[in-house]
Formats: sequence, structure tokens, C-alpha cells
Amino acid sequence: MGEMEVFVDSANDLRARERNLNSLGTVTVTVVLAGVTMTFGALIVVFLVRALKDEFWSHIKLPNILWLSTAVLIASSVFLEKARNKMRAGDWEGFHEGMKWTMLLGILFLAGQIAAWLQILLSGVAMTNNPHSWFIFLFSGLHGLHIVAGLAGLGYLFYRTREQASGPRYQMETRAAARAIGIFWHYMDAMWLLLFALLIFWRR
Repeated sequence: MGEMEVFVDSANDLRARERNLNSLGTVTVTVVLAGVTMTFGALIVVFLVRALKDEFWSHIKLPNILWLSTAVLIASSVFLEKARNKMRAGDWEGFHEGMKWTMLLGILFLAGQIAAWLQILLSGVAMTNNPHSWFIFLFSGLHGLHIVAGLAGLGYLFYRTREQASGPRYQMETRAAARAIGIFWHYMDAMWLLLFALLIFWRR
């Protein structure tokens, strides 16, 4: 009976610790994303104000590859959530495999952004004569840096689960990290959809 009570107390302690870790992770990622939001918010305001000026602004056709890279980024979020579902079900090997595909899709998204840059540069659009073109570089470049940060987090999870997760505490800490990193990744996904929509639909 005593051993059973110790086991229950230990399980309760772990659940309480996991709740605390989740709360700490949520607060941390919220603070980080608040800074991200302010940075992109300021850039978006500059974009909108600059677009209202008459001189040196014309709408340009976005490279089609941006549509593909956007779809790839959305797919990466889908794979991330599927991986987290497997983790919650105790399938750590499946979670590890899901992290691999999420990372690969994130890298493919960055490759698509770079390809779009090259297409714009080779299209003959003069950046000095059309500020709209360099906003594409600003939006995608700054967002790309944050995606790199997200990939670092995904890489950490991939490395952490390269072997069978050992022990309840290790698994608890991995779940908490996956939750925080997942919030960041999905937020950057949503941020790109907003930036992409502005580039497509905004007209002065």
C-alpha cells in the first residue's frame, strides 16, 4: 500500500511539474512573440503608409513559387501537429519521424523564398524605382530569419528524440518543449499568411 501511495504521489508531482513547465513555456513564447509582433507590426505600418504615396510605387506580380512555398509551410504545421498527436499517444518514434518531415518542409519553404528572390532580381524590377519590390525582400527575409530560429527548435526536438525517450521526467520535458516550439512555429506560419496576403491584395 505504501509503495502504491508513493507511486501516486510521484505521478501527481510529475503532472504538476508538467503543468508548471507548460505555463513557463507559454509565458516565454508569449513574450518572444510579442516582440516578433511589434517588429512585424512596425514593418507592416511602414508598408501601408508607403503604399499610399503616389511616387515610386507600383504593384508587381509575385513569383508563382511563393504560392508553392506557402503551401509547403502550411503542410509543415500539419505534420507538426500530427507528430505531437503521436507523442501524446506515446509513439515517440512517430514523433521523431514527424519532426524530420516538419524540418524538411521548413527548409523547403526557405529554399522557395530564396528562389522567389532570385526570380524578382532577374525579372528586371528596379528596386530603387519601386519600393514595393523591396518590401517583398524585407517581409520574406525577416520572416525567414524567424523560420530559421523555429528550425533550430525543431532540430532540438529531433535530436532529443533520436533514441527512445527515457523516463517520465524526460518525456514530460520533451512534451513541454514541443508545445512551446509548436506555438512559435504555428504563429510564424500565420504571420507569413498575413504578410503574403498584404503583398497580394493591398493596393493604394
